[in-house]
Amino acid sequence: RDAILRAFARNPKISEAAAQIRVGEADLDAAKSAWYPQVSLVASGGRSQQTDSAGSLNNSGSGGITLSQLLYDFGRTGGAIDEQHKLSDAYRYALYDTMTVVAQDTLQAYLSVKRYQALVDAARLNIASLQRVRDMARLRADAGLSSQSDVLQAQTRIAGMNASMEQYRAQARSARAQLTVLTGVVSENLPELPQALLNQQVTLDKIAYEKSAAVRSAQARQEAALERVRQAQSNHWPTIKVQAGRTRYENESRSYWDDELQLQVEAPLYQGGLVNARTRAAEGDRAAAEAAIQQSKLQINQNASTAYADMIGAQQRKEAGEEQLRSADHTRDVYADEYKLNKRSLNDLLSVEQDVFQADSSRLTALYDGWDATVRYAAAVDNPVSYTHLT
Repeated sequence: RDAILRAFARNPKISEAAAQIRVGEADLDAAKSAWYPQVSLVASGGRSQQTDSAGSLNNSGSGGITLSQLLYDFGRTGGAIDEQHKLSDAYRYALYDTMTVVAQDTLQAYLSVKRYQALVDAARLNIASLQRVRDMARLRADAGLSSQSDVLQAQTRIAGMNASMEQYRAQARSARAQLTVLTGVVSENLPELPQALLNQQVTLDKIAYEKSAAVRSAQARQEAALERVRQAQSNHWPTIKVQAGRTRYENESRSYWDDELQLQVEAPLYQGGLVNARTRAAEGDRAAAEAAIQQSKLQINQNASTAYADMIGAQQRKEAGEEQLRSADHTRDVYADEYKLNKRSLNDLLSVEQDVFQADSSRLTALYDGWDATVRYAAAVDNPVSYTHLT
């Protein structure tokens, strides 16, 4: 839990997604502002001439205030507001999806550290067992029952296992460094992940796509694109608003006020195909958003199916590794006794030690492969129950 929360606080993708939500809120307020009265000050300077039946007026400047209020625009402003509502939902679900990705990356880095720490421990146990074999070989060589080459052979095997252990340590350090970058914390003691994470409700035939943040974000974008189509189509219709204003004009002979209160209707007649072009573009956005929904579902299905197959395979490999380990461990004890009675060669004893380590490392690899597949499945189906135990 602490690792994931720290990764949430540090990851710039989450900060970016959160900032996008604030942008969406501002865009929504901007769309709503069209329904509020619009007040503006108007001022001008310089010569202007007005001519009517009574004569001409030469004005040198003017200033005033104008107030306008939108009454009806056949859905343009309402569509813009609905679009921003949908986009705000899309941004919010995108944040949730980003959090799922960050949590998955953090857990996989966490598991990588645990994996190599376990392999280091397995190598250390095998080295201790090989050292006992070397000591037996030395006792037999000192007693004249075998040659010193047995001691050298055992020492060579120990050196090889030491090299393997150092390789695992290097990989553990690399994984720990990756986890440190994600969380900002250097930790030597990492507890095991909760067993509850393994209790996945696997339903490949009935994946709840509607619960996926990625799918819901894509659906919200598709609904926003549909609102853009409606907005573009509404541009064929007029805009109705009321406008009031008071302007004072200054001229050489006298000054006067011009007051107005008007109902204005603006109806586009021809704009060079602009409305139709915008409608086609909005339709294209809607089709692309619909494809994005299907792509998200396909990606979820692919990731969940692959993770589930890996979960089953890892479980089977783990059981096989445990059985192999039990058999190799028993064989090691038997060979050790027979070696003391000169019924087995040192090569037999070293060979079974290698079998024990191989079985143990295979078991550990399968164990952490299963954990990794479980994390990937939980992330693929965006299962909130699985992450409740962590976040």
